Amino acid sequence: MAEYQFDVVIVGGGSAGCAVAGRLCTTTDLRVCLVEAGPDYGPIGEGYWPNDLTDVRILPSSHDWGYTEERSDGSVVPEPQAKVMGGCSTHNHCAAVWGMPEDYDRWAEAGNAGWAHAELLTVIDKVEHCEQSASVHRGKHGALPTRPFGDSELCAWQQAFLQTAEAAGYARLDDLSLPTPPLGVAPLHVNMEDHTRWNAAFAFLDPVREVLTVHDQTLADRFLLDQETATELVCRSGEGEIALAATVFVLTAGTYGSPAILMRSGIGPGDHLTELTIPIAVEASGVGGNLHDHPGVAVRFGPSATARAAMEDERHRGVLYHSQVILRAGSSRSAGRFDLHLLPYLFETEAGSLELMMLAYNMAPLSRGHVRLRSEDPDQPPLIERGFLSDQDGADLSVLVDGFSLLRELAVLEPLTSSIAVEVDPGPWARDLGMVQSFIRNTVEGYRHPVGTCKMGPSSDRLAVVDHTGRVHGTTNIYVADASVMPEIPRANTNLTCMLIGMKVADAVAAAIRDLG
Repeated sequence: MAEYQFDVVIVGGGSAGCAVAGRLCTTTDLRVCLVEAGPDYGPIGEGYWPNDLTDVRILPSSHDWGYTEERSDGSVVPEPQAKVMGGCSTHNHCAAVWGMPEDYDRWAEAGNAGWAHAELLTVIDKVEHCEQSASVHRGKHGALPTRPFGDSELCAWQQAFLQTAEAAGYARLDDLSLPTPPLGVAPLHVNMEDHTRWNAAFAFLDPVREVLTVHDQTLADRFLLDQETATELVCRSGEGEIALAATVFVLTAGTYGSPAILMRSGIGPGDHLTELTIPIAVEASGVGGNLHDHPGVAVRFGPSATARAAMEDERHRGVLYHSQVILRAGSSRSAGRFDLHLLPYLFETEAGSLELMMLAYNMAPLSRGHVRLRSEDPDQPPLIERGFLSDQDGADLSVLVDGFSLLRELAVLEPLTSSIAVEVDPGPWARDLGMVQSFIRNTVEGYRHPVGTCKMGPSSDRLAVVDHTGRVHGTTNIYVADASVMPEIPRANTNLTCMLIGMKVADAVAAAIRDLG
């Protein structure tokens, strides 16, 4: 078995992993290695990246882990997760939105020192480079370029939604990352250059590639531990099984990958590990728990002749985007806060035809699921149960019912109604509350923002997996720095927050190594 020695080994090249690597290589002289299961196509300037990964007008289906959720009703639902350097920042719509200040303040109030919004502003400034905003809620000196869509860039369907929301009385927001007013509509800020999806690898890795070691197409299996200390990461690659030794290991394998690697290493719920005959190194009942995402419902419409002609023209001119606008709305349970994202979406069928959709997402879900191992074989996908709409009092379903109703209210207002020929799904049959609830239960999907499976919290919280620095409870040198540490999902797209977590944990790791002398 080939062996390599580093100061820091980062496990996973997604948004957070790229941020960790970039930060450590920029601010220290540590020997840093980044491990990624998918391919790395190198610097953007060399021109090897596939077009579907770089063109923000395309929602890629390649480079995917192939994960699915097996629901209790027997249905199998895809759970897309990117398997490539840059992670889901290579697959997404480039929505560059921060959570609300109170979202992060809740993390701090739960016992995570240093995570209050006011304390995170300096980190936000290191993540993002947004020249077109004077707000303290946006970063100005970071590596990731962001900007808002201009109104002239909006597709006809997106413009119609924006104008209809304003006609319905919603305020036009300057920026979806600003906390006030709570309700309103705006075009997205995006991390794109021209039509190029500016992923985390371009932003954080390209400037430091000369001093960074990358092992791509290398599948992380498990840590080898000497009592509470990890000594090596065992991986599978084209050269066979390899062992990477390091002073510190940082897991950035995502909400499904990070808990899976911990559990294969013997760090996790004892009963589950015993079932799989994995020796227990650290009993950690929270590993794999607290899984949640923003649940959502879609209403699908057949376009009017005018709308179809506009879409085909936009596609021909190369200015057709799937998603560009978000409306922050409140349900009957919101108490003056926003707890819904409503958005217009363009859906392309397998036959290549275009259909109109409007989506509603519950941004403050209470339901929780979990992820478990199928076996100790790293080639086997994990068992995923997202637990949508499972909260005891039905609040999550109630919020989506309100969101569904708001979508229908907007659909009969101009100029949206002129774009719509017919409601295709669910259609006219879903009118009473019971039918709407049934439709939502049967079709609920995630926003592709899974979080929480290595929850951050003090050791007094039995479900907490890492402390406020990202270090795994019960270990001396294993850290987690990705969406899995979020104790509670922010009311925003999670990509920027993943980068923030990577930056912040990178500084904690550098400080820990300095303390070791």
